[in-house]
Amino acid sequence: MQANSAEWIFLVTSLCMEILSAAFDQASSPRRPRYALFGMLLAIAALLTCIWELIYKGRKNNVVWRKRGCYMLFGSANEIFGLLGGIAQCVCSIVQYFYYIRRANNPLKLSLLPTIFLICLIAARLSRKRMQTPDETGEHTA
Repeated sequence: MQANSAEWIFLVTSLCMEILSAAFDQASSPRRPRYALFGMLLAIAALLTCIWELIYKGRKNNVVWRKRGCYMLFGSANEIFGLLGGIAQCVCSIVQYFYYIRRANNPLKLSLLPTIFLICLIAARLSRKRMQTPDETGEHTA
């Protein structure tokens, strides 16, 4: 149950940071670059949270590192896609901030893809948990 709780904490934390980052990115402009700074910092924090989650899962699954790479690959396609989405959001936020501090319009528009992906991931986990029988979840009904 503790590992499941930790996964939910990582997921909800990432979602909140991505939503706040997207909101600050939308509120920013060349006249208000401070919002772009907050958006950039939140995007970096969300990316670090995603990396921290992968490290946590790697340690939980006893991943062994060797000189020539990882002995056992870890991370599902969803986790890798989330990491790539977080990197893309971070890059967009950094580019936006640097344009706004120079009082120029940003050529890159905000990508809501990481936020949408995290919402879909939460919905998938909730539906998967509902479809499990009481025996699979370890809960007993009396």
